[in-house]
Amino acid sequence: MSNTSKLTIIKVGGSVVTEKAKRFTINKGNLRKISGDIARLYHEGWSIVVVHGGGSFGHPVAALYRLNEGGIGGRKLYGFAETRYWMSVLNLRVVKALLDEDVPASSLQTSAVAFNDNKMLDYVNVEVVLEFVKRRIVPVLYGDVVIDKSLGASILSGDDLASTLAIKLNATSLVYVMGSGGIYSEPPSKPGAVLLRKITPSTKICVGGVRGIDVTDGVRRKILCAFEAARRGIRVSIGGVNTLYSMVVGKEDRYTQVKV
Repeated sequence: MSNTSKLTIIKVGGSVVTEKAKRFTINKGNLRKISGDIARLYHEGWSIVVVHGGGSFGHPVAALYRLNEGGIGGRKLYGFAETRYWMSVLNLRVVKALLDEDVPASSLQTSAVAFNDNKMLDYVNVEVVLEFVKRRIVPVLYGDVVIDKSLGASILSGDDLASTLAIKLNATSLVYVMGSGGIYSEPPSKPGAVLLRKITPSTKICVGGVRGIDVTDGVRRKILCAFEAARRGIRVSIGGVNTLYSMVVGKEDRYTQVKV
């Protein structure tokens, strides 16, 4: 659908841009590094869509009101609004960091352009995103609590959103930036864990040890989304802050390539 020759969708995990174990706290060093690499890519001619996670801004509030269960009755109605507020706060911090690096980034509220049906992404207004991209504006979306046609409201994971945008926009690359730096044979904190440089649907992976609160399916869902995009011919990679640039341009580095 996209007419751009070099389009990348960059999903930045909430555990990367925030201190996930500390409520409402930005990881300034990581955000600065990511913004610098995105600026480099942008000024080298890449078209870019950024999607970030909720980290210590969205997840604790969503968990408090049990929004992962779906529904909007009772206190969940207030929880919907409060979660939306904190995600907007985080989103503006990410946008400001990109602006500081001379990237023309613009917030694009996910819940205004997408909705779920029974906790699964049902619709996203890709045309709006594409019009931003065509004008060399970097839209910055995020995992969010959105309207759900069946349940009233539910959580839309940034991993799902990023994969769907990559597929519908026919992106060159889709990269997932996560705190662990890639996919490992065992939880990264476990002795003997090895970074997997390539994964396929037949690769045996032991996933666990997520730090902090995560109201989405975490790494498991990320891998499923990654495979879905890879099946469409998109170059998909999962890695850390220090490999963002390499993942986008397809340069060899210490990250996980997703193959089908």
